[in-house]
Amino acid sequence: MKDPYTSGVAFIFEGDTEQTFYEILTSQFSGKHPEFSFSVSFDDEVNEFISESISDSHSVIIRMNSVKTITQVAHSADWFNNSYKKKHSGIKWTVFLYDTDSPHEDITKFHEGDWLMLRRKLKGKNVEVIDLASRAMIEDLFLYDMEGICNYLEVPNQAIPREGNGKTTLKQFYRKHGKVYHEGERATDMIWGLNMDSIVAKAEIQLGIIDERCFPAK
Repeated sequence: MKDPYTSGVAFIFEGDTEQTFYEILTSQFSGKHPEFSFSVSFDDEVNEFISESISDSHSVIIRMNSVKTITQVAHSADWFNNSYKKKHSGIKWTVFLYDTDSPHEDITKFHEGDWLMLRRKLKGKNVEVIDLASRAMIEDLFLYDMEGICNYLEVPNQAIPREGNGKTTLKQFYRKHGKVYHEGERATDMIWGLNMDSIVAKAEIQLGIIDERCFPAK
């Protein structure tokens, strides 16, 4: 039986906030591609939500997995290999890895310890692994659109003073205005209000390649 997909994209994160951001980023990318039908549905077989982008020439399955803790990173290879690579063995996969917890961490972190174990397990002729990494936290990406954050908090547009890393900075700014910054899905409304074009343009992370792989040109 012919596979319904021509390619696949998988994301592996350590935290829920990263997953929420990339779900929204991918959804917003889809708006730039009217030739693609983009949908999200629940797959009972794997007990997860899956996304699909389908055009006349391409059909892409998009999956995301948040591993919660660094100790579970290597196990996410089993999630990918058993649930997706095996099921769709004939298609080419792009696997994006994202985990940056400190502004002092370098991209080499992705080739050590648990990340190295994961990389080895993901190896295959039809699998390309791409590191989404910068010396930043996911909240540092949010700070590329300070106006969007201010609009969400309903405060005058202003520069957000740095208070250490991105997460600490955001927490302090929220607190200054009588609010509490929540991570994960509870940050959804704020993230939806961000200017993704500005973030993609300013970020050192190669976010544009996500657009290319999820919505490939003819």
